[in-house]
This record gives sequence, C-alpha cells and structure tokens, in this order.
Amino acid sequence: MTNTTGTFQEWTDDIEKARANLGIQGMSVAVVHKGRIIYAQGFGKRNDTDPFTPETIANIASMTKAFTAAAVGELIAENKAKWDAPVSEYLPEFKLKDPRLTAEINFIDLLAHRTGYTGQDFEWYQRSKDWIELIKLLRYVDPVVPLRSRFIYTNTMYCVAGEAAGRIADTSYEQVVYDKLFQPIGMQSTGLLMDELVSHPNHALPYTGKSFEALKCGETHQVSLKHYPIPTPPSGEMYSNVIDLAKWANVMLHGGQLNGVQVLHKETVEKVTTAWIVQKTLPPRDPDSSLSAYGMGWFIEQYKGRHTILHGGQNPGYRSNIVLFPHDDLAVIVLSNTLFNELVSAIPYYIADCVLNLPKTKDWLFEVAVQETRDLYKFFGADNNPEILDSLFPPRLQQKPPTRLLEEFAGEYTHPYAQKILIRVEPDTSEEDSVPALACKLGAFDRALEHYHYDSFRLQLLDDLIDDTFAYPLLLTFVAGHNGFVSECRVLMLGKEQVFTKVQPDTI
Repeated sequence: MTNTTGTFQEWTDDIEKARANLGIQGMSVAVVHKGRIIYAQGFGKRNDTDPFTPETIANIASMTKAFTAAAVGELIAENKAKWDAPVSEYLPEFKLKDPRLTAEINFIDLLAHRTGYTGQDFEWYQRSKDWIELIKLLRYVDPVVPLRSRFIYTNTMYCVAGEAAGRIADTSYEQVVYDKLFQPIGMQSTGLLMDELVSHPNHALPYTGKSFEALKCGETHQVSLKHYPIPTPPSGEMYSNVIDLAKWANVMLHGGQLNGVQVLHKETVEKVTTAWIVQKTLPPRDPDSSLSAYGMGWFIEQYKGRHTILHGGQNPGYRSNIVLFPHDDLAVIVLSNTLFNELVSAIPYYIADCVLNLPKTKDWLFEVAVQETRDLYKFFGADNNPEILDSLFPPRLQQKPPTRLLEEFAGEYTHPYAQKILIRVEPDTSEEDSVPALACKLGAFDRALEHYHYDSFRLQLLDDLIDDTFAYPLLLTFVAGHNGFVSECRVLMLGKEQVFTKVQPDTI
C-alpha cells in the first residue's frame, strides 16, 4: 500500500516504487502550492543511460491545447479578435461543406470541442502536406452531430484555431505562443516542434512496452522520432519540463499573475477555465464528481468536493498530465517518456490526498495506476483483447464467406480528404497450404486483411516506423454499385465511417 504520511522523502520513495513496479522508463513530478514549487523530482532515465530530472524536457502532447487557447485569448483581450466572431473572418481557408457552419463556428466552438466534427487524426497521419493545406480539405468532411450539441474531442480544430491566431497577429502560430506566453511567463525550456526537442541536450527519448506484461518487466524499447505522426503543432507538439510548467500552473492559479506581475490577462484565464460544454466521453477521476465539463484546453471536474482543472497528453512514447486545484492553490505536473502509463494520471491525486489531508479512499499508485495501465493495453495494444475488438464492430457472423472473388475487391479507393487505399491480392504464407488473401496499403500502413464476414474485412494497423504497440482497429466493407461491380470501400474506425470510391480501371 501507498505511504500516506506525506513527507517529501516518502513521496519520492512511493513514486519511485510505483514507477519501477510498472516498468516506466522515466518521469518527473513538480508540485506547486501557495505560489511556490514545494517539490520537484525526477525518476528513472530519460534515455538508456542518463537520469530523468526535473529539468529534462519531453513532449507534452495535448497539454499544448491549453497554451493554444490562452494564446487566442490574449489576442482577443488585446481587441484583435472576438470570441464569438466566425473564425472564417480571420482564416478564409476555413470553409466547410455547409456554408452556414462556416459562417457560424467561432473560437469557443473550436477550442471547446463543440463543432460537431470528429477528429481527423487518422486522415492526417503521416501526411507530408502543411497543416493549412489539410485545413482546406475540411470542406469535404461532414459533421456527425449538430453544432454545440455534444463534446467531441478533436485535434483538427485546434490547428484551425492556431492558424487563425497567426493570421490575426500577422505572424506564425509559433511566434504568437512565444510572444504571448513563453516570453512573459519565462518558460525558457519550452518550445514547439519535435525537431527542436531532439536538439536539446537534456531531452527525453520516447519509450513503450510491447505489452502490459513486458512493461511490468521493464522491457521497454525506444520509439522512433524520425516519422512523427501528425503535423498539428497547436494541438499536441509542444515540449517542456516540469519547472517551466510549474510557472504556467502558477499563472493559471493566480488569474494570470506570476510573482505579483500580470503576465496574462485575467479575462483570458477566466474564459479558458469556464465550462463551455458538458463532456461524457471521459469519466471524471472521482466517480462522485457532480461536474464533468470542458473549458478551452482544460477539463473541468471535481475531486472529493474540490474544484479541479486538468488536462493530459499522449503521443507515441510520451505521457503528460497537469491538475490544478484552484481553491486550494495547488497544482501537480507529471511528465513521462513511456506510453500507456497511467501512473502519470494517478500521481496528482496521490499528492492531493497528502497535501490537502483528504480521505485516502484509493491506492492511486499501486492499484489504480496498474489497473488502468492494464486496461489501456487491452483496448489499444497490439495484442488487443478479442472481445474488446469485437465490441467496436457489428456482431461477427460465423461461416459467412465473401460473396465474390477476392480479385474483384482489388484496386485503388480514394476519398477527397483521406489518404487513398490500395487493395491487392497476395498469397497467405501463414499456413503450409497457402491461399490467396487481401492486403491493404493505407498511407504509412501496409497490412494483411482478416476476413470478418461476407464482404467485410478487419485490419489491425500498426505503425512500425513509430510505435509497434499502438493498434488501430478498422473494419473495411466493400459495396457493389448498381452495375454489380465493387464501387466503394466503407471504413469503420472507432465508430466513424469514411466512404472511399473505387477508381475504375479505365480511369486510373
């Protein structure tokens, strides 16, 4: 069980034991209370040999979103834009299929994840185009629910907001964030873009475990940084360390002030930490919480009656988390260089229980963190639990073979927004009696298809270039046109369907 007496040495001992217990490569923790850093400690290693210290920088992934929202807020506080004005006024390239949505979606809609659009991460994966070119392609995408009716987490719309911020300031998104946030707050070890991170002398390399069992045994391997997945700096490419992020936390806890100096407008802090939409996608950390909402770049919840503002982040090989307890003037920041690691999510509540003398109702470090990490591997890992995989798709019908020859499915399938799909027939060499099977090339992925039922095939996508742990389960269903020939491939991924049109041989 976790020590709960709360001395700093006990925190260090408990967290180090929990890190070793889960096989996490490295991490750092900082605690801010009543305006000062009361604890900053590194654990494990940032690479194969060097220690992970509080000064070690790592990718903070989706924690970036809070900075993007604040940067927009600063421009608005300077009367350079308006929260409720259509974003298309500032970014003419932002045009949607429905012109009414183009004329109505504002910054709050983008930053509160309430546009009605799902994330386009998969479509953007390993794309060589600049993100402004990808933003232009949004005109081919349909919303899945009406505007402002539901919280749907999306990285794409943060890129729209970031690009619009750059246009408003007549510079780049990166320069806006530097001028409005990094420089006034004094975040000298914080920046954007993965290329900058890897050139820093004290950066953490990313790691992952092939399976939960491998992770627990400390069997991690390095994730490649050469082919980072999605070109979306405003949503998740920032890097920092817990010392700089402690300054950021102090600013957010004190209405934009740092050491008595107003470095951000108070109205910016108030606006981004206001609840703009109820969210039911992710359960709150406290099941008894009466509030689960999203502001702009921040989740808003309660923990044992305490108001909390938080956001985590996850990119291949990196995990991050920041939790603010505004009424208690407390913040906990955790960074790690190991994917599928829920110790990062558990530590802030272990610390809060100690600092605020709250009832110790859960063993956050040795029970909650372990179980939630195991659950992540079951859902997203390369060796997904078959029952979980099957739950993502319609019930599988047994002994229902394809309705046509495999060769009839082969060909090129295109979508105006997503990457093209190439289907081919190749021998199945997994058994002695080799029989033909379908294979699929989709962007960076090239994998065999597993027959599901009738003309549907399942695809487990693993990106060997980056991380062979994270799996993307897809269901591909081929549909014939009125002429009787295969004309479409409908791709189902995590509840979202994209329809690809087959390029007929005479038009290729």
